[in-house]
Amino acid sequence: MSAPFRWLRKSLDVGRRNPKALFGAIAFVILMVVAITMVQMFLQVAAQPSMTGLMVVMAVMTLVNWVALPPLLGGLFRVIDATDRGLPVAASDVFNAYGKGQGGKRLILTSLIYSLAYLALAALLLLTPIGQFFREYFTIALATPPGGEPDVAALQVLFENTSPATFLWLPVLAIVLATWVHAQMLAMATAALREVDVATAVVAGALAALRNFLPLLGFILVLGIVGFFGGMLVLLLLGLIMTLLAMVSPVLVVLVVVPLMILVMLGVYALMFAFYYHGWREIFGLADETGASPQEGTVEA
Repeated sequence: MSAPFRWLRKSLDVGRRNPKALFGAIAFVILMVVAITMVQMFLQVAAQPSMTGLMVVMAVMTLVNWVALPPLLGGLFRVIDATDRGLPVAASDVFNAYGKGQGGKRLILTSLIYSLAYLALAALLLLTPIGQFFREYFTIALATPPGGEPDVAALQVLFENTSPATFLWLPVLAIVLATWVHAQMLAMATAALREVDVATAVVAGALAALRNFLPLLGFILVLGIVGFFGGMLVLLLLGLIMTLLAMVSPVLVVLVVVPLMILVMLGVYALMFAFYYHGWREIFGLADETGASPQEGTVEA
C-alpha cells in the first residue's frame, strides 16, 4: 500500500542530476500545450456565434492534440529516464520522438486507444442516472445565450427531480477517471521507454493500474485531502501577497505572480511524470537497473 508514496518520494529528487535538461524539456511541453490552447481559443472566438463552427473547431483541435502531444509526452518520459540514469541528455531531446523510427507513431496510437476508450466509457455513463443529470444540465447551459443568465427555474426543477442517491455516482466516476489516468500514463511510459507493440503497451498500462488499484486509490485519497487543505492555505497566502503587492503597484502583482505560476507548473509536471516513471520502473521490475538503455529489455503484459 505504501508503494505510491515511495514513488512520490523518489520523484522529489527528479531534477537533481540534470535540472537544466529536465526543466527545459518541461518548459517545451508547457509551451506546446499553451500554444495549442491559445490557437483553439482564437478559433473558437472567430467561429462564434455559429454552433457548427464551434463543434468543427473542437473536433479539429482534438485531433491536433491526439497527434501532436503524445510524442512530446513520451519524449519527456525519455528525458526523465536519461536524467535518472545519469545519461547525457538535452532539453531539446524531448522532441526526438517526432523523428522517424523513434516511436512517435506508437505513442500516438497508444494515447489514441485510451482516448477512444475514455469516450466510449463516457458514452456509457450517459446512460446512468448521473449521466442523465449532466445531460439535462448541459442542455440548459447550452441554451443560455452568451453573457446571459441560465434558466433558474429549469435548474431548480432539475435538482428537485434528481434523487440524492444519483450523486453517489460521483465518487465512482472519480475513481474510474483516476484509474484511467494511471493506466494511460503507465502505458505511455511503456510505449516511450520500451520497443514494444501498441497492444502490449496498452494492455501493460491497464494491468499495471488494476494490479495496483488499492495502493493508488489510497494514495489519491490521501493526496486529495492533503492537496485540498494545502491548496486552500496556498490560495490564502497568495491572495494576501497579491493584495499587499497591489497596494504598492499592480505591476508588481504581474512581476511576482507570473514567475511563481511558471515555477508551480514546472514543479507539477516534474512531479507527475517522475511519479509515473518511478512507478513504471518498480511495477515492471526495472527499479534496480542503472546502466541499460531505455530501449532495452521487454515488458510482459
